[in-house]
Amino acid sequence: MAKPNGEGEVTRVLRKVGRTLDQGKYDEALRDLLHLSEKYPDAGEIRPQIAEVLLRRGQSREKRGKTREARADFERSLNWTPKAEALAALARSLMAEGKLDRAHELLNGALEIDDTYGPTHEAIGKLMLLWQEYSEAARAFEQALGLGHATPDLYQSAWDAYMRLEHFDRAHELILEGVERFPESDALQLAAGDSFVYARGESAEARPYWRRAAELNPRSFMALFNLAGDAAAAGKRTEALGLLRRAADVDLERAQRLWKDDLSQPLKKFGDFARDVEFGKALGLEADQG
Repeated sequence: MAKPNGEGEVTRVLRKVGRTLDQGKYDEALRDLLHLSEKYPDAGEIRPQIAEVLLRRGQSREKRGKTREARADFERSLNWTPKAEALAALARSLMAEGKLDRAHELLNGALEIDDTYGPTHEAIGKLMLLWQEYSEAARAFEQALGLGHATPDLYQSAWDAYMRLEHFDRAHELILEGVERFPESDALQLAAGDSFVYARGESAEARPYWRRAAELNPRSFMALFNLAGDAAAAGKRTEALGLLRRAADVDLERAQRLWKDDLSQPLKKFGDFARDVEFGKALGLEADQG
């Protein structure tokens, strides 16, 4: 049975936990809460707080690549209080391992708890992409956006879905909206450049976005390789060679593969430099240049 001052102690500890969480001290917060729950098992406000701490620790671990530990936290969080956020997080973790059916079950459970939680719809969209259900994916992404949820990855995934559906206008509109909302995302800048090529057929308009992607992330392989190809097509040998070297430094094998793919196409961006020794050296293909 709770002590007479139990309510006051619970309130004090919960306030302390709030401050501890703000400092990212998840283990300390969890210890305090578990001790409090043992002391006052009937205090209903403790269980949701334990679930929240476990969820936030799991999210922190997920960002640091500790997927196994993160998943354990999400599962423990759900044992204390089922929340749409934890269900969606656990589903995303399972999707990364290819456990798509189980992820689908969890996402449906998240919708039953709260169908206004945007990240659930984003996760459903990504699951539909994996299942190649592009119309359903686009619908889920639109619903997430309609609920006020947005991430760079959501915009890129929505662009992918609409491109596969050949709804080029909507794909292009969304990727530019994403760039406007997240101008520091190199991935969105890269995708916007690609969109001008594949959705609009306006390669000249793509270059500023590819350049911005490379500025934001000097190791953005596709931005560097695309810019190299454009420079080569324009006969700008020095610029093309420099960019190609940078791309090869990021991923030599991929650069070699895309170089060979380009030279097998009817319209070769690198065609004028196919036998150029310096380009061969940049790609480690000197023997092929002889």
